[in-house]
Amino acid sequence: MTTDELSPRRRQTRSTLVQAGTSVFAVRGIDGASIEEICEAGGLTRGAFYSNFSSRDDLVLAIIEMRTSENLDRLDATIRRWTEQLTATTEVPEIKALMTQFIDDVFNEKKQTVAETITEQEIELYCLRVPHLYARYLELNATQLDRLAALVTTALEVAGATTKQPIGEFLTVIISVFNRIALSAAAGKEMDEHVDIDPSLIVEVLIHLIDFRPCETD
Repeated sequence: MTTDELSPRRRQTRSTLVQAGTSVFAVRGIDGASIEEICEAGGLTRGAFYSNFSSRDDLVLAIIEMRTSENLDRLDATIRRWTEQLTATTEVPEIKALMTQFIDDVFNEKKQTVAETITEQEIELYCLRVPHLYARYLELNATQLDRLAALVTTALEVAGATTKQPIGEFLTVIISVFNRIALSAAAGKEMDEHVDIDPSLIVEVLIHLIDFRPCETD
């Protein structure tokens, strides 16, 4: 059964457990977090947990799937909005300024918390230590990367640009840079604080990885 087929109440329960798991994993680590702690953080019972997830590892995968899906939905909405804006104007924007505004818009659509930032890194490390979970992690990651590649390709086409490397390599670099910036921005903050991402470094990297070929006009 997919998330879309669940009742609104059950979807809410799963969302609450995902949020609770994210906050507990950030503080305790996945190996150190118990089902009881997660349930307590979400104000739910063990019965509610096990009616939605078969294990802690099942919750880990749900966090990956839910957070990545939400992030990609927001990116899709941002690209659609920018496409409408760019096609509605005849002005030729300055490339660096355009990229800075776009990246800043993507980050500000919904700022992630310190807990979310730490848990994303914790999940990747945890999956590396658990062979059977890592296989599923790679499967989920590949599916999400395919969608991300399609979205980024659309954004580049709108801007009249192409990547200098294959799209997969391009995304690996950008995701790595983003993760490092996010972790640095999260340092020393409370778990529920939002992480402010400075787009300048990512923009500089993008400028070196992208060829801009403005469309010719009559």
